[in-house]
This record gives sequence, structure tokens and C-alpha cells, in this order.
Amino acid sequence: MNYLQPSTDDAQGPTPAMAWLPVLFGLAVICGESTSTMSAVNTGHWLLDLLHSLWGQTDGSTVDVANLLLRKLGHFCGYGTLGVLFCRAWLISLRRTWQGPRSRLQFSASALAVLCTFCVASLDELHQRFLMGRTSSFYDVLLDTAGAILFIKAFRWVSVDRLHSAREISG
Repeated sequence: MNYLQPSTDDAQGPTPAMAWLPVLFGLAVICGESTSTMSAVNTGHWLLDLLHSLWGQTDGSTVDVANLLLRKLGHFCGYGTLGVLFCRAWLISLRRTWQGPRSRLQFSASALAVLCTFCVASLDELHQRFLMGRTSSFYDVLLDTAGAILFIKAFRWVSVDRLHSAREISG
């Protein structure tokens, strides 16, 4: 056996265990952000300090609106990214034993990713309910899930586009 050559399993891509490492990292980031330190009051103070250092006097109500929009954008993009990480991990994990059509594999991995993202977002909001200075909102769960759906759709679109480009080049 030649240990310098990749095995046929290695040629198929990362192992399921390796595919889930980015998901664990994403979950760790969310755990770090789901603290009293990251409350709207604190991020608002940080944003106000930043804007004061850049432009001097700043309108407080404008900073409040910017803080809210940045926080919601963070929810959308953060959970969108987590959704893609879940989707990739499910694709890698399921494809080794998948018996059905390839198109169902993509759909199943995407559906599982959205479900996992919804569950994490729900647990995060539930956790925040018990933290000082944090609030819990089901609307954030919906925003997080919408981010996951949109990011997964974009991920699948880019993946399909790359696959078609690779086939055109090799074929």
C-alpha cells in the first residue's frame, strides 16, 4: 500500500467528522455572542464610542437605529453562515450512504440544515431570556431561519454553477 497516495475515501472529500468541525466552530461563536456582554446596550455603547472617535459628535437616535440594523444584519448573516455550514456537513455525511436520487440528497441536506439552524436559533433565544440585559424574540428566530434559507440557496446555486463550469472545462 502506498501511503503517499490518497485512498479512494480521501479522494471523495472530507470525512464526516471533519465536515462537522466548522459547524462546531460556528456554534462556539454563537455561544460567545449569546452573553450579557453582547447585549444591545453594550454594542450600542461600543458603536457610539466608535462613531465619536471617527466623527466627533453623533446623534444618539441615529446610533440606536444603526445598532439595531447592525444587530439584525448580524443575526441574518451569522445564522445564514451557520446554515451553510450545517448544509455542507449534512451533504458530506449523507452522501456516503445515500440510496436515493442525487437531487433528493441536496434537498434533504438543505432541509436538515434549516431545521438545525431553526433549533439552534430557538435555543439561543430561549437562553437569552434568562440573561441579564438580553431579550428573547421569536422574530429573531424567524430572521435567523430566513438567513439560513437564503444563504443555503446561494450556496447551492454557487455549487451547481461551479459543478457546471468544471464539467465544461473537463468535457
